[in-house]
Amino acid sequence: MLGSDRTTRSLRGFLAFVIFFSLFVILTAQTSPKPPTQKSNPEFWPVSALTYVPESKPSLLGARLAMPKDFPASFYSRSQVGFCTSTLVGPRVLLTAAHCVADGDTATVHLGSKTYEGLCNQAPAYGTNETADWALCLMPVDIPGIPYERINRDPAAFKLHAEILLTGFGCTATDGSGGNDGKYRIGEAKVAELPSGTNNDIITRGKVALCFGDSGGPAFLYLDRAKKRRVQISVNSRGNIVDESHLSSTSTQAALTFFQSWSEKNQVKLCGLHNDATGCR
Repeated sequence: MLGSDRTTRSLRGFLAFVIFFSLFVILTAQTSPKPPTQKSNPEFWPVSALTYVPESKPSLLGARLAMPKDFPASFYSRSQVGFCTSTLVGPRVLLTAAHCVADGDTATVHLGSKTYEGLCNQAPAYGTNETADWALCLMPVDIPGIPYERINRDPAAFKLHAEILLTGFGCTATDGSGGNDGKYRIGEAKVAELPSGTNNDIITRGKVALCFGDSGGPAFLYLDRAKKRRVQISVNSRGNIVDESHLSSTSTQAALTFFQSWSEKNQVKLCGLHNDATGCR
């Protein structure tokens, strides 16, 4: 996900120094991510193509290895300025964090032998509101064969102390080290604060937290005890790399306004936002 302590460090600036693609899931983000000023043209690869090799001991801070095939709509990226995560939420729609892409960036998605290039747009509010940390990228054609994640549009779907699943490529130590090993990790955290007013953040506190490289990835709410049905409730944004994570909710008015206006402009459907969207998980 994303990370920084409450200093002025930029997540993406820091990530430029991280070796190869960082895999983390002690999930954290930076306190003040800044909109990219230069195009980074990120390239994304599918999480589902990663190899699952069981660890001999549990990951630090409650995180654990994920089964990559369980997240077919999730993608990891590397670019000139750092590393991020994203999800397909429709046949032509890639959702990530606004601080992961410049407005007008081109995102390239690699899947099997195919390559797709799409134009990205940041949420307009992001320039003045760091909690509006969403960006959508429009692919030129459908990316087939994937059950796309559903975004949550109901702010009442989760409450304080609800357990959600954080996901990402991240560090495994509180100093921001560890990880970086090509493994996708997951971990549960509880909601400590809800969005309010112009603040779009879902804040979690606990043993699992976002970290460098987790930016733009999804957090999930499971809708059944068997954990088969889920919705994406947010985009990973920032945190303190210890025990607190800030997630930009998909169900605030600002989020829904951005998603709706963008989808209308581009004449595409988003899973969870439109009841008639196709190919949804």
